[in-house]
Order: sequence, then C-alpha cells, then structure tokens
Amino acid sequence: MARSLQEETAIMSADRRSIAADDMDTLRRALLLGAIVGPAAFGRARAQGTFPERPLRLIVPYPPGGGTDAFGRRVAARLGQELGQRVVVENKTGAAGVVGMLELLRARPDGYSMVFGGASTHALYPLIFAKPQYDPVEDFVPVALVGANTVCFMARNGVATDLPGLLAEARRLPGQLRFGSPGAGTFVHLAGEYLLHAAGRVEMLHVPYRGNGPAMVDLLAGNIDAVADTIVSGLPHHQEGRVRMLAVASLRRSPLAPDVPTVAEVLGLPNFETSLWSLLAVRRDTPAALVAALHAAARKALEATDFQAELRAAGIEPAPVMSPEEVGAYVRAEQAKWRPIVEATGVRME
Repeated sequence: MARSLQEETAIMSADRRSIAADDMDTLRRALLLGAIVGPAAFGRARAQGTFPERPLRLIVPYPPGGGTDAFGRRVAARLGQELGQRVVVENKTGAAGVVGMLELLRARPDGYSMVFGGASTHALYPLIFAKPQYDPVEDFVPVALVGANTVCFMARNGVATDLPGLLAEARRLPGQLRFGSPGAGTFVHLAGEYLLHAAGRVEMLHVPYRGNGPAMVDLLAGNIDAVADTIVSGLPHHQEGRVRMLAVASLRRSPLAPDVPTVAEVLGLPNFETSLWSLLAVRRDTPAALVAALHAAARKALEATDFQAELRAAGIEPAPVMSPEEVGAYVRAEQAKWRPIVEATGVRME
C-alpha cells in the first residue's frame, strides 16, 4: 500500500539538475560578480558580497524536546558547517506546524530563513484543513529532502504489554482510552488514526499536544494511555522501562530497538508503513541561485558518511540525494498517497 522513503525515491527520474558540492566556490564567485542574481533581486549591498555573509535561521514549527526538533538541530549544525555560517534554530509552534510555516512566509525571500517542514506541513496539511492558510507546493520551494523518522506506538505501563492487547482494551472500552500526539492534524496524529482504522476502526480518544515532548510528559504521568510518536524521542523512555514501545510502523524492525516488533508482524498488516520525513524549504520567490547554494550545502552534508552515521545512530534514515524538483515531485506523490487514507479515517480540521 504505502512505499518506504527509499522505494518512493527509487522510482524518480535520474535526470538531476542539482548542483554538486564542488560547485559552491563557482556559485559564490557568480554571486559576487552579480552574474546570477543582480541588485534588483536582493539589493545592491548583497549583490556585492558572498552568500551567506551572516548567520541563517532554521524555523522548526514544533517545540523543543521532540524528535523533529532534535532532528532539525542536527541538520542545522551540519548545514552551518557546510555554509561557513551559523544556522540558528527558532521554534515557532502551534496549529500543527502552521505557525512556523506562516513565519517563513513573513520573512524576506533572501535565503537567510528556511523552514524544517515535512510530512505534516507539506503532505497532510492541504488534505486535512478545511481552509488552508498556505499552499505547500505553490508558496514554498524545497531545498532538500533530509531524512525520515520511524513512527512508533507506545503505551503507559499497566495498560497493555503489546499492541494487540492495547487494541483489545480499546475495543472493550470504546472511546475511553486516550492516545496523544504532537498535535491535531500532524503526521503522527494521522499515523495513529491510520493504525486504529486499519485495525478495524478501533475507537480511542485523541488528545492533541503542542509537540511530542508534552505528550510524552503526560504519558509518563499516566494522564493518557498511549502515544503515537517517533522512535527518536520515544526510545530512551522505552529503554529505561518508564513506558512500553509496542510496535514500530516500519516494514522492518529498527536496529535501535530490535526487541520491538513491527505493526505488520503483530497485526498481520504486511504493507503497514509510515515514516515521518523532513525537508528544508524556503519561500517560492527566493532567487534560484540562493536555493542552489543552500541545496549544494545540504547535498554535501547528506553525502558525508559521518553525518549519515550520526543520523542513523539517532534513528533517522538519511534521504537519498534529490534535486529540488525531485523533492517537489516526492511531496506531490505523498499527498496522493495519503489522500485516500485521510478520506477513509475522516480526519478533518477547521
């Protein structure tokens, strides 16, 4: 039913127009001379210097402490190394990531502001919200697809020892068990709804939070019964025995938690797979040369074996290198994949 990140990207065109990392010096010289982007695009002063000539910011539309925030900070640190300037993370939270996305649209299209978007903000948002405040395809241009977090399902101690047990309890008490997510309309929320739907339209009460961190706090306190989360943020609590990770939503078990089965194993759903992919994006009207410079830095980071190892150690699968055009096609394909799931689960936000 659903393809993994690697399967989705494998079918895309091999005709890439992305700029290789060793083109950075050439690109900077071109910017210096104003040959690519002239004064009318971003001012005479900037046309006289190299890009970037000051720190950049990466807007993370979720609060500190969650898996997406941790992922974004890793990317920001490495991207800063490649660009030769600090990339400062700013958490702009609320409305399932909408606040952060709109923050970028208010910024100048000068390449100094990016957003750490992904499956929630780019694939699900236009499918779920009745009155979208932005268009993820028309208003933004992708810089790079960076990787994906494995989604997992966790429960507080005492409610169930495995996923079939949790679902059985939910069937016994329809609508009484509570599951938390990083926010209504987020990808992880939909992953939870997808699980309940695939398991036979099991009823649980959804409790939205402003990010993974607050949801986990309430799970640890016993205020909710389960969470849909990412393995990155949930694994330490599972390893400490404070909560139980019941299953992962990948097609294979995670090497970080080989004791945790897949949903496919325990429920007999062979194609059940969801991964929370993330990307870097800027405003659509950002000059193409600046998008190319940011893409070149991101590409160099993603091709570095030490950075790939760092991401995998944190439970993140690095994305294959794709051009901005290919990332755009990937986003549209993900929207098409999730549309029937959204319609089947009936999730809708005003």
